[in-house]
Amino acid sequence: MQKIVLAAALLGAPLSPAMAEAPNHRTSLAPSARIETPPTAEKLELVRRFMTVVGIQSRLDSGSFLERYAFVPELGWHEIGSDNRAESNLLDGFAGRIEALKAVYERYRPAYQSEYEEHLNWEFTEDELRQMIAFFDSAVGQHYLDGTWRMEAYIGTNMEETEQALVAEAVQSYRSR
Repeated sequence: MQKIVLAAALLGAPLSPAMAEAPNHRTSLAPSARIETPPTAEKLELVRRFMTVVGIQSRLDSGSFLERYAFVPELGWHEIGSDNRAESNLLDGFAGRIEALKAVYERYRPAYQSEYEEHLNWEFTEDELRQMIAFFDSAVGQHYLDGTWRMEAYIGTNMEETEQALVAEAVQSYRSR
């Protein structure tokens, strides 16, 4: 049961506060700019600077956002040790899975880069990017990014038993329909 809950939590977790669901996803306080034209060189530089400041670029460069998939056995990973390889412990098994994911990711990395750059160009104006970069590059903006990450990590850990109980109750409710 814990593996299923962990897998669901990992697959559903946003990669960063910038990638979390909007506060009210049914209505938008600030609709996207919907810019269809390719970015100018200046705007592309702003897009890339934004990606760096908020941490998107480092996740794309490292492929670290894929690590969550190493923990989901339903994706076809062999049980650790069952494939007759000498894996000294649980972490070694996950490390091997992560390495495999990241090695294959290198072929897909340009597509991820392009998707982020295109969407950020579509979503935000140059002025909006400048303002966001100024905020996230400031001490307060960096504290926001670090603090939000820590908050999500601590709450995720502190609420693990509650979420296990919640999921078990939901599964029971679903099965008894």
